[in-house]
Amino acid sequence: MTYDLKITGGTIIDGSGAPRFSGDVGVKDGRVVALGNSPDVAHRVIDARGLVVAPGFVDIHTHYDAQVFWDPLLSVSPWHGVTSVVMGNCGFGIAPTRPEHRRNILRTLEGVEGMNLAALEAGVGYDWDFTSFAGYLDSIERRGLGINVAVLAGHTPIRFYAMGEDAVERAATDDEVAQMQALLRESLDAGALGFSTSITTAHLGYDGKPVPSRLADRSEIRALARVLAEKDTGVFHMVADAPEWEFREAIARDSGRPVHGGIISSASGAPGEHRRRLQRGAEELAAGFPIYSMSPCRPVVFETDFRRPFVFNAWDLFGPVTKAKSDDEKKGVYGDREFRRLFIDDLASRRRPEGYFSGTSMVAERNRRSLEFWEISWYPPEPALEGRKLEQVAIERGLEIGALLLEMIEKSDMDVRIRVARSNFIEDETAEILQDPNIVVGLGDGGAHLSMLCDAAYPTDLLGRWVRDKGTLTLERGVHMLTGRPAALFGLSDRGLLGEGKPADIVIFDPGTVAAGPLERVNDLPAGGDRLVSRASGIHTVIVNGAVLPAAGEQAPPWGSLPGKVLRNGTARR
Repeated sequence: MTYDLKITGGTIIDGSGAPRFSGDVGVKDGRVVALGNSPDVAHRVIDARGLVVAPGFVDIHTHYDAQVFWDPLLSVSPWHGVTSVVMGNCGFGIAPTRPEHRRNILRTLEGVEGMNLAALEAGVGYDWDFTSFAGYLDSIERRGLGINVAVLAGHTPIRFYAMGEDAVERAATDDEVAQMQALLRESLDAGALGFSTSITTAHLGYDGKPVPSRLADRSEIRALARVLAEKDTGVFHMVADAPEWEFREAIARDSGRPVHGGIISSASGAPGEHRRRLQRGAEELAAGFPIYSMSPCRPVVFETDFRRPFVFNAWDLFGPVTKAKSDDEKKGVYGDREFRRLFIDDLASRRRPEGYFSGTSMVAERNRRSLEFWEISWYPPEPALEGRKLEQVAIERGLEIGALLLEMIEKSDMDVRIRVARSNFIEDETAEILQDPNIVVGLGDGGAHLSMLCDAAYPTDLLGRWVRDKGTLTLERGVHMLTGRPAALFGLSDRGLLGEGKPADIVIFDPGTVAAGPLERVNDLPAGGDRLVSRASGIHTVIVNGAVLPAAGEQAPPWGSLPGKVLRNGTARR
């Protein structure tokens, strides 16, 4: 035969964890038809000598549910070798949604994911061509996709659909829970990859209210888990403040399906806490519970301003700020004498051996080490302070850190931005976590917190930092953690592996130079909104279903000719 595409002379790592080998790859009609020995001619040939040829990377934790409407390539993920993503994590999404709830859905995304409402209104608008989950999948499929997407049915839109505004005010009645179960059944029948929810106190929606799923009692969540058992399909994804061991085991029993119910990261509690969580996770698996925890592979650092102080959402003290309806109201809170006293004391307590973070169980050592990473990233009144550690500037000026921050908030009219290390900033602990055989790498959060972080760059960071530079992982293991493992655990049954007959999702990269670049702030969102992006180095070619994607900055092909697929229940329609 004549191949559509032939990749020659590369080092092939097939995503299974098996040893690398040299050879060629032949692609025809969007699928791999020859691997290793590929003798036939091709319309297009890519020389991969000195490069690695691997399956396209799979990102299982993204929030591109809205961005897909204005950016079909779902940047920045494919810049870093990602060819398939899972959307709808943490219980968030935009379907099913009644027309009268569309603004609340977009405002919820603004609050909980730090998205720009003006960008959402310009990029998504309110004139949607769907109300159901099935309609949403059909809509994004008609528009065109640059990469493959699988979508979890989110608790937040399902609860809004069943309860309206009451979804953010109270527990559901039995009839409302039954309606939510029916909506989830419909979503699974339409192709949802599973169900997701959030019970973490960090997740606030519009007007400072908890997101709808936080108002659900445990019986409601378990009732929805039983729908997965009834349909015998899908995964259950949950985020929470604590590991919730007994609850997630109950969900595993109720659903009979894989549960992705926790995040294990360095600096996530008392020293050694990550080891305790890894051990408990291993015990769950040994007991027959298919429960898996996720870990980021790079420090989780949020860049926040004080108009939308996302990183302080969990502080009771900041409740009046999140509920404020105008900038003037927020300035009034920051200027309040009692607020100022409590804020200064809270931050000062982090520097004392006995101190701890208000409203949480995190211990003093973690807080002290976190504070060392807090950094000024944007301060128009004194640009010379940008890039400097907040603690160092406070010492120089003889101020408590909180007093310095309040001064900067006032002088910049709330426009000061700081980078706050939330977790995963202790490298020795991170290395231990990544070496655990039960961990799933993820938490890229692509499409969310766009002006605050860009962790969707994690695949190239993993390969550059933890594989090449530190030698913590072998190249085969690193590729497996980005491909075969997440695809298998989330039920993407025909992705994550290079093999004859498999879809031709392929990334070609240089193992000697692959890395995530520094963060850049750009204004390329609808309505001129800003976001942080990271360019990749060492990514040679990204191929989706046999088609070569444009590189970052190149002109995208017309939407109707894009190669991505909707992965309904984890697979694409032929």
